[in-house]
Amino acid sequence: MAENDVSESVTTSSGDRDFVMERFFNSPRELVFKAFTEPEHVARWWGPFGFTIPVCRIDLRPGGIWHYCMRSPEGDEHWVRSEYREITRPERIVYVSTFADKDGNPVDGIPEQLFTIMFSEDEGKTKLTIRIAYGSAEDLKATLEMGMVQGLTITLNQLADYLSEIQ
Repeated sequence: MAENDVSESVTTSSGDRDFVMERFFNSPRELVFKAFTEPEHVARWWGPFGFTIPVCRIDLRPGGIWHYCMRSPEGDEHWVRSEYREITRPERIVYVSTFADKDGNPVDGIPEQLFTIMFSEDEGKTKLTIRIAYGSAEDLKATLEMGMVQGLTITLNQLADYLSEIQ
């Protein structure tokens, strides 16, 4: 198996109200953590393919807000607001996320997602584990049907490309 094969493999599993995605990166844990937590890095790789992140504000502390805008190739803007619950540098980030308006007010009717992101290091590589929990099985089902796994896989591919550029 070539070295890159490990980092390109993604595994997923799902429960009644959550799903888990794991992926390895050929980068040290501290660098992967920084790519997830510093706006100048996040704006370079986060989001669906072809989207840009013209606004990315991160207040990295429990109770702090991550507020960003994803702009589609057609110019449509989608705002997201996340509130950090827990940060253990460089091992773990927990936050609640939902779609919002440009002022950071949550949009009614959109289910919240509880993200738990774990960063573990093994021989200079990083295992990234993302668990996303929902309030109901229906919310999870709707999100999976919208293509969340495929979209997150593409986003993590963009992260891998970005990490290879900055190492």
